[in-house]
Amino acid sequence: MSEEKQESKKEEKVEAPKKLNLGVGADIGTATIVVAREKADGSFSIRHHRNMLYRLGANEEAADLLDRGGYLYVKSGEDYYIVGNDALTFANAIGGGEIIRPMQDGLLNPKLTKARKLLFHIVKMVVGDPEQPGETLRFSLPANPVDRGSDFNNEFHESVLRGFFLKMGYEPKPINEAMANLVMQTPSMATPDGIKKNSGYSISFGGGMSNSCVAIEGVSISQFSNTGCGDFIDRQAAQMTGKPVGIVMRIKEKSVDLNLDDLDYDEDIDEDNIRFSISTYYSEMMRRVLRQISEQLSKKDHYFEGPLDIVVCGGTSLAPGFVDRLKKVIATVKLPFEVKDVKLAKDPFYSVAQGACLAARGDWEKSKKGE
Repeated sequence: MSEEKQESKKEEKVEAPKKLNLGVGADIGTATIVVAREKADGSFSIRHHRNMLYRLGANEEAADLLDRGGYLYVKSGEDYYIVGNDALTFANAIGGGEIIRPMQDGLLNPKLTKARKLLFHIVKMVVGDPEQPGETLRFSLPANPVDRGSDFNNEFHESVLRGFFLKMGYEPKPINEAMANLVMQTPSMATPDGIKKNSGYSISFGGGMSNSCVAIEGVSISQFSNTGCGDFIDRQAAQMTGKPVGIVMRIKEKSVDLNLDDLDYDEDIDEDNIRFSISTYYSEMMRRVLRQISEQLSKKDHYFEGPLDIVVCGGTSLAPGFVDRLKKVIATVKLPFEVKDVKLAKDPFYSVAQGACLAARGDWEKSKKGE
């Protein structure tokens, strides 16, 4: 490398911290990892990657293929793995093979023996090093699921992630995934006594889970999760159509439109049949989540002084027509609060990471003041 290029790189490293405020938000999702940093102008710098790998095995041919194709990859032990977006692209290109998911249903995948090691590779690649030692970082943590046994909880998952970030040089702290979305979206509630800010219902529809949180004036009064969200839709549609999950994922992300009536799909056309299955399981997932919300809040004597906005986010909420479909399902479920409106977050794919970043920024400011 020439002296000019070396000097240029030194200058970039010196200037980088000036462009970004300190404090990082990391949304560690089953399907995707999203990292947000706040710029000096208040906008966000975003990085994201799919939380998945494709194993090529342990041979020199694999290494040559990866280098020639320009794939993003890691080597763990003797095995080579294609990482992130490239993993799905490769799996679809060859028409088969297993996509490895370090996380399942919102938490570390218990069926994968190398889950921690493989997840660390992806996290380190996406999050990167702190701007300075001890930089604050908030990472998303799902609430414990209400549709699984008490042995299925987030304690081990939280401990693993905290260890990752400490090892990388951050000062980490978890934040509930749905609460992070609420921090970013700041809904308000009109009451007889005036407007209560940061009050509303937040649902993050992710790959492994839907996370719910209701907060009044920024204080969470109930939070829980349900397993069986985006990945559940993919698996069920793949099973019903006999197609690989990777193909179903591609169609779901590229061409599913929930504005369409299910009868608009032609069962004699392969892709239409897949879209019909995906649409069917979207509705099933919404009904299941809303029934659980009703059941969980009805167990406690909550009283809400005014109607609440429901603000949704997450990759599974990106399908066109998602909010309108959700409103139709809400009309069929008795909720223990009045719904003012159902809104999609401004940046639904990034909202959790952005809210986590704002929380981390607040932590950083407090640490500077010695609070």
